[in-house]
This record gives sequence, C-alpha cells and structure tokens, in this order.
Amino acid sequence: MQRFFYDVANETAEQVLISGAEAHHLRAVLRMRLGETAELLDGAGRVISVQIEQISPDSVLFRILNRRRELEPSSPLTLAPALLKGKKMDLLVQKATELGVHSFQPVITRYCEPQGKDRQLLDRWQRIMQEACKQCGRAMLMRISSPLPLSELIFPADCVTIMPWENETACSFSTLGLKAGQPVALLIGPEGGFHSSEVEQAGRSGFRTVSLGPRTLRAETAALATVVLAQHALGNFEL
Repeated sequence: MQRFFYDVANETAEQVLISGAEAHHLRAVLRMRLGETAELLDGAGRVISVQIEQISPDSVLFRILNRRRELEPSSPLTLAPALLKGKKMDLLVQKATELGVHSFQPVITRYCEPQGKDRQLLDRWQRIMQEACKQCGRAMLMRISSPLPLSELIFPADCVTIMPWENETACSFSTLGLKAGQPVALLIGPEGGFHSSEVEQAGRSGFRTVSLGPRTLRAETAALATVVLAQHALGNFEL
C-alpha cells in the first residue's frame, strides 16, 4: 500500500487533494493511475483510505473510502542517544520510527561525534522519519528534538529513566519491572562509551544503569535492542 502525507486543510467530507512533492512522487515516480488506492496520513494520527479520482500536472484528487485514527501509546517511549558518527544517527531515526518510539532526543556527551548544524540535522532527520512513517504505516510522527548536552537532559518526575551501561553487572533489563502506562526514557552512550563522570551525573539525575548481557554492543545495536525490550515490556507491541 502506497502512503502519502496530506494537509487536513485540503480535506472535505468526501475528497482530499494533495499537491507539491507528494503529488509529484505519486504521478512521476510511482506512476500511479486513476482508480488505484492509497493511504493518506496527517502526521497526527489520522489515516484515510482513498482512491485516485483525478490526476493533474501539479495535484492529485482522491475520493475518501474510510477513515481511522491511530492513538498515542499509553506508555510513551523516549530514545535519547548520544550523537553517533556517519549515518548511524540516520539509521537510528529510521528504526526508532518503525519501532514506535514517541520522542527522539539526541544527546551531546564527551565522546560523541559532532554532526554539524542543528537545523540541517533536524531537516534531514525529519525527512527520514516521514519516509519511515510512510513505509511502515505509522500515522503519528515521531517527535525529534535538537541535540542537548547531557547536563541539560530533563524528564518529568514520573518518567522511568534507564541507561544501558557495559559495566553494570547487578541489574538486568528484566528486573526493572516496567509496566504499561509508564513513560520511559532510554539514554544510550556513544561509540566511546560514557565517561565515568557522566555515569555519576546521570545517576544523580535519576537514571538507573542496566546490563544488556555479557557482550559489548555497538551503540546503535544497544539503542535498538533497548527500544525493543522496553516496547515489549510496556505492551506497546500488542495489537
């Protein structure tokens, strides 16, 4: 099923019009034709099943077949990874979107990799996230924030804050006892790991260190493994 984003201002009771880049992609790249069906996403949870009714050089008109709404998860999950080098952050944005992460908060740590200007980063990550939403059928956009220093990372008092750490030996993820309804934040270190002072700082801020097993995982592997463990424990993978 092909999916596209639409502006709710262009929706009536029976029809929806899309234009610009989405319409161009449908017409010139995918070469869709009259009568074909698709899904339209508004980025805030609404999904409309539609059928192409009219195609023009700069817009596409759809007839609405049905509507549904995707609800926010009862246990919102925030992923807070230290900035990684190369395109590893792009990968995390894409996979976090597919795995249902609610918010993506990049973190600046001592050993993380500089990534350039925030605005350029956010624009690229937004594009990657939106494409991932269309691919996996997610109707709710993941919230992506500008990178913050670890010292400025703040979460609500009711949020369970977790920090996978390779030197933790006493606490495994399964002992955390996460329950549906709890907001959770996951702090993931960079390729070089956390400095000892950062571990102490995170501990003072309420983060609990956990082990992900006997092997030392790459940063991006640790991030995605922890997301899956948390989403499963919180019941966010249930239909």
